[in-house]
Amino acid sequence: MKRLGILMVVLMAIILVSCHEQTKSQQETDQVFTKGTKVKEAENKHSHDHGDMNLGFDPSVPQVTKLADNVYSYSQFFYNGLIIITNDGVIVTDPAGEPRAKAMREEIKKLTNKPIIKVVYSHDHYDHTKGGQLFKDEGARFISHENALDLITRSSLEDIVVPDVTYKDKMSIELDNGSTLDLLYYGRNDGDAMTVMYLPKEKILYAVDFHTPGMLVEPFRLVTLNYSEVYRTLKRVKEDLEFDIVISGHAPVSNSELYDMELKFVESLYNKTLEGLKAGKTTEQLMEELKFPEIEHWMGYEKNLPGHIQRMAYSIWHGN
Repeated sequence: MKRLGILMVVLMAIILVSCHEQTKSQQETDQVFTKGTKVKEAENKHSHDHGDMNLGFDPSVPQVTKLADNVYSYSQFFYNGLIIITNDGVIVTDPAGEPRAKAMREEIKKLTNKPIIKVVYSHDHYDHTKGGQLFKDEGARFISHENALDLITRSSLEDIVVPDVTYKDKMSIELDNGSTLDLLYYGRNDGDAMTVMYLPKEKILYAVDFHTPGMLVEPFRLVTLNYSEVYRTLKRVKEDLEFDIVISGHAPVSNSELYDMELKFVESLYNKTLEGLKAGKTTEQLMEELKFPEIEHWMGYEKNLPGHIQRMAYSIWHGN
C-alpha cells in the first residue's frame, strides 16, 4: 500500500506538470495573436501554421472570407490570396500549387459561375506561381511585374505559367462600380519582382512575403530577402496607401495595427544594426547583444532573431 501511495503521488505530480506546460504553451500561442493588438474575429480565418502551433483546425481545408462586395480572401495550405468577382469574370492571385488551385476553383464555383479571366502573381517565387495551368486552360491571362519573367522562364517545373502581361511601375485593373485593383512595384524586398496589390476604394492591402507579422521566420527563408529594402517598402507603403484590411501572403493574422507593429520592429532592427556596425561591432556581436522586447511574444523570436539580425547586417553592408 505504501508503494502504491508513492506511485499515486508521482503520477499526480506528472499530470500537474503536464497540465501546467500545456497551459503555458497555449498562453504563449495566444500571445502571438493577441498581444499588442485586438484581432478581429473574421481575421482569424487567415490563420496558418508556421511551427509547432496547435491551430485547432485543418489548414488543408479551404477558407473563404468576404472582405468587401465581390472581394474575398482565400486561405489554404498556409497561403493567403484574393478572389475578386467582376462583371466579366473572376480575378485570382497566386495559385500556389495545383492542389490549392483546384480547391480554390471549386470554392469559386460556390460564389459564381463566371470564368477565371486573370491570374496575378505577387512575385516570381515558385511556391507562389506554380499550379496555375487549369486557369490558363480556362482562358485566363496571367499578369506579373516584368522582373518576374527572368526566374519564371528559367523554371524547370512544368506547372508554372509564363505571364501574358507585365508592367513596370504601376498597373490598374478596372473592376466594377469605380473600383480598381492596383498593381504597384516598390523595388527590391523579397527578391526584385514583388507586386503590392491594393484596392483603394475598399482600402484593402495584399502584401506578400515582405510582410509577415507576428513571427520571425527561419533564417533559411531569408536568403532572397533584402532586409533594408523590406524596411523601405514597409515604410513607403504605409506612407502612400490608406488601408483598413491587410492580407499577408502567409502570416496567421494581419491587420493595420499588426502592419504598424511590424514596421516599427523592422525600423528598429535596421537602426540598431546600422548603429552597431558604425560603432565597429561585428555581426556576431550584434547577433548576441541586440534584443527587441516589444516583439518577444512573436513566434520564433528566441530561436530566429539572431538570423534576422545577421541578414539585416548583411543587407546593410552588402547592399543585398
